[in-house]
Amino acid sequence: MQLSLSGFLFEDKYQSQSLDFPSFCALARSAGYDGVELRRTQVNLQTSANQRRQLRIQVKNHGLKVTCLTARGMPAAGTERDAFLLDYLDLCRDMGCSLIKIGGDPEWLRWAAEQGERVGVTLASNNHLNGPLETVAGTRTHLAAVAHANYGLLYDSMHLNLTGQDYVGCIPEFYPATRNILVQSLRPARGGESPLLERDGRSWVKDRIDAEGVQTWPAILRTYRNLGYDGLITVIENGWPVEQREQVARHCAAVLHSLWEEE
Repeated sequence: MQLSLSGFLFEDKYQSQSLDFPSFCALARSAGYDGVELRRTQVNLQTSANQRRQLRIQVKNHGLKVTCLTARGMPAAGTERDAFLLDYLDLCRDMGCSLIKIGGDPEWLRWAAEQGERVGVTLASNNHLNGPLETVAGTRTHLAAVAHANYGLLYDSMHLNLTGQDYVGCIPEFYPATRNILVQSLRPARGGESPLLERDGRSWVKDRIDAEGVQTWPAILRTYRNLGYDGLITVIENGWPVEQREQVARHCAAVLHSLWEEE
């Protein structure tokens, strides 16, 4: 297992970070993470070459690596989208990162995967509500349509669960394509709780990774591990109150290490 912490946990409204970068790296290292996933609010195409070098040095000095970059803000189509991707591949090079979280239509993603392959960067998309990968069937169809070895899946059980999918049963099918296991947890709301999300007549709230009613993380990790998975697992929790975020990062790391090491 390569455990990674995403800056998403400390992101406010997709605009800023509540934790400065040195503190983010220090927290990740002290909590037992091996790497960090960086958000656009931490590094992006406008980040200067010198700033990129300084960020990468800070990551390295904490004994970490950059595990993934998230390509938010990409143009929808055309030459602008192509240029955006190529610039992001340069950003990956500068940050020592070999994985991009990205989306798009299958034909373009196939082309993008070819560009990434030339420079050693893998592309992958995540399961997400209202997207082509929100269901098991949709994920199957999408991966088959892209059909490129350098394009894969960021497996997200939370989004699959929200659409009533068999998120554990599908793992053997999607294991070969899995490039990262994303960790965030919701459970059905109880009486009096204000829902974070409502979907198909059900209300959902955030809770800890080991809380009753969230996805069955022991089964998820056991299934992947038994299949031979030993890759990225990234905590992408988000939306927590500022004062709880550090504890969420530490608790997730502790639980994930414990579950992964179970016989």
